[in-house]
Amino acid sequence: MNGLFKLRHKALIALMIITAALACGGAQAGYFDAKEAIKAEAHTAAENARTLGASESDGVILAAKTLWQQAQDEINDELDMLARVVYFEAGSSWISDRHQQLVACVLLNRCADSRFPDTIEANIYRKGQYACAGRLYSVSESNIPARCYDNARAAAYGEVDCPPDVIFQAQFRQGRGVYERDGNTYFCYG
Repeated sequence: MNGLFKLRHKALIALMIITAALACGGAQAGYFDAKEAIKAEAHTAAENARTLGASESDGVILAAKTLWQQAQDEINDELDMLARVVYFEAGSSWISDRHQQLVACVLLNRCADSRFPDTIEANIYRKGQYACAGRLYSVSESNIPARCYDNARAAAYGEVDCPPDVIFQAQFRQGRGVYERDGNTYFCYG
């Protein structure tokens, strides 16, 4: 019993640390790295408690499940927003995957740049930034091509080659120069 008490104490401390990390967020190699780490830590805490005989109704396991689900829900919501921006900005079938990925990277790079808000949602709805903001949810998820989600996911998980200071996209040059041009769209350094 003493071992279970010590584990529960350690697990509760770990869950408090996870909760604090969830509140702080943060960009790393991939936009969702911090939330994925929270999910992994919550899973580990629950598995450790189960190993020591805790039931599924144990407070540690319930707290871990709640944290895991909260992080997953946030990932799902933000990925959906990101994919919708990709759809509205570059959703035509003739636009390349690379172009869609760069659209997503620009938005994600803004989240990590101190000159912009630190969330996808705040950047989308920032005045004058994304023309699609007012109609973002005017199209059902089932009508957005899967490749918009795939390309948004690739960008969010750090699978796309794009420097972190590429924070502008437009049909004209801006910022500190052009990183890449695709069709009539310029992806520029900030």
